[in-house]
Amino acid sequence: MAFFLPMKKTLLLIALLVIGSIQAQEKISSKKKKFYIPVINYSEFPVLDNVLTQTTFYQMDKQLIQEEPILKKNYFNIEGFIKDPANGKLKIYLTIELPQYKATKIDSIFDKKKNGWKFQAFSNYSVKIKMEAKCADKLLLTKDFNTVESYLIAVGSQKDNLKAAVEMNNKKIAEAEKDGNYTVAELGLDTVIYSSVQAIQNYLNYKLRYTIGEEKIKFEFVTSKTHPEYNQMLAFENEITAQMQKVTLEKGLDEKTLVPHLQYLESLLVKYPPSPANENIRFIVTNNLAETYYLLENKEKALLYASLLIENDKQDSRGSSIVKKVNNGFFVDKKIRSHTTRFADLQKLGLKIAEEKEEKRLAFFEKIQQQDAEWEIEKANREAYLEKIKTQRHNLLDSIPYQLNANLLAKVVDNLGGSQALKKVEKAHLYSKISIEGTNIPQTEEKWATTSHYLLKKKMPEAYYEIVNGAEAWSHDDRETGINAKWAKLTAYDYGNLSKNVDLVNFLTDLRLDLWNNFEILNDEMYEGRLCYHLNYFEKTLSSGNRTIPKTDYHVFIDKENFNIVSTEKTEFDNGNKSFFERKLFGDYRPVATLNSGKIPHKINYEIEDFNGETLYQEIREKVDVNPVFGNRIFMKEVYFGGFK
Repeated sequence: MAFFLPMKKTLLLIALLVIGSIQAQEKISSKKKKFYIPVINYSEFPVLDNVLTQTTFYQMDKQLIQEEPILKKNYFNIEGFIKDPANGKLKIYLTIELPQYKATKIDSIFDKKKNGWKFQAFSNYSVKIKMEAKCADKLLLTKDFNTVESYLIAVGSQKDNLKAAVEMNNKKIAEAEKDGNYTVAELGLDTVIYSSVQAIQNYLNYKLRYTIGEEKIKFEFVTSKTHPEYNQMLAFENEITAQMQKVTLEKGLDEKTLVPHLQYLESLLVKYPPSPANENIRFIVTNNLAETYYLLENKEKALLYASLLIENDKQDSRGSSIVKKVNNGFFVDKKIRSHTTRFADLQKLGLKIAEEKEEKRLAFFEKIQQQDAEWEIEKANREAYLEKIKTQRHNLLDSIPYQLNANLLAKVVDNLGGSQALKKVEKAHLYSKISIEGTNIPQTEEKWATTSHYLLKKKMPEAYYEIVNGAEAWSHDDRETGINAKWAKLTAYDYGNLSKNVDLVNFLTDLRLDLWNNFEILNDEMYEGRLCYHLNYFEKTLSSGNRTIPKTDYHVFIDKENFNIVSTEKTEFDNGNKSFFERKLFGDYRPVATLNSGKIPHKINYEIEDFNGETLYQEIREKVDVNPVFGNRIFMKEVYFGGFK
């Protein structure tokens, strides 16, 4: 008995301590703080996040052409975008058929104020409009709007008085159908079209718009100063309160300063395991963690702690509310896209457009003169560049033994037909079939190139041209017909990309001889199941702050067995950040007789990634002509002679 007595006292003491701890936990008090922060309500298409301008294109029945200017003026006004007459990044296409007459009816409505019936006569039309919304040739939405719209003919209190109006309307419709000539205003076709287009605008605003809103966030903070966690939780309260007051549309919370606080809060869930005694402290901690991770755009952790909050939630429905917010948010790469400069950029763009209009009004001719002078300098630089790469290519092919990595270069050139054959290439013509992932629409490309000219004609649902004509670079979209048809001059950046095709070795094979002596041979690498030489050139430039920053990273993989180019990769950087990636995988080489049985790629897989997302497509070159006899037919007449209009 003497042995068991101390043991009983010990157990009693432990029980008293536990009860005291439970009582202490139950006494915890807290306060609720509400914060209101600005938020952007996003569209469901992340590709539009950096798109600020919108243009609508109409394909109308010939009897509706007179309605096109009115539609362009009044539609489409998508919230969060600025209308651009021709070159908006968000493109909306409407194909409008001639509305078909269905029937004329008289309907009645009881007017309570006048205590009598009110009669209305109207014609019903079947309206069919096909809508497509695209961004950078990526299809976002497509929908057929097939509706029955009504055109009000007459209103009156006597049904018999409306019959004359109905008969007159039916007579006009019969004459129009007989002659095949519709007077839009008299028959009300314009009204039913506007009604249907308004419905389309409402639909697009629902799907595509960007709006500004306000969100209420509720945190829970400990106020019991005797609680052991009070001081550290007060530090979190002060930090999150200060940060919430600084949240803007462009800037969210600072994650770095919050990391130690979040780690501390997470540790409390281990320190205070699930139990009735810990219910209050766990409610406070899980609520604050879920709300903070939601604001930090960490979807996984926000859902994790919201779920724990629901399990522990005895006070309100905050946990399920956070889960709903997370699930309704549009996350991209684990980001909810809460903060961007979109609306600030929209305001700047609006001011810029207004300034440009004023500048054109006040200084049109002065601006034209300045542009002409700048163009002459740019033109001379471009012509010198074309001559330089031609001379550089010939010199390199004449002196292969004296170049860097000469043995490898000689074998690659021999595989392509030999240096003399490559020097004699003056013209080339490629005809390819393109298969884009996710679409079955047939597309083809025709490319022509000489030592000073290049032309791509792409046959697809929206056919277009890209052209280098000496020092000039132009594009033309076949869809732009009628009074708005025009050639668009490309920027210096686009010219730089297209002019690479004027180097005919690069045009045929993707081998950049102009960069050869910049390439460094890295360790051999297995690539697509083949042991390859790996060549790399990391081009860098100076920033405005005189710092060295990356510009373009080139990679070339060459088969060690047969010296074919297996793949080329290019990564471009914008102000030090990756902005564009392109990968070409050459899967099939075939001999070309005019290159002394040299081989060039005929099957190419492309991977392209930029801020618009990923694009995967395959090119199969069905026809390759080197030095074909097509003379001046290489370009359309107006292009070849420089007559752009």
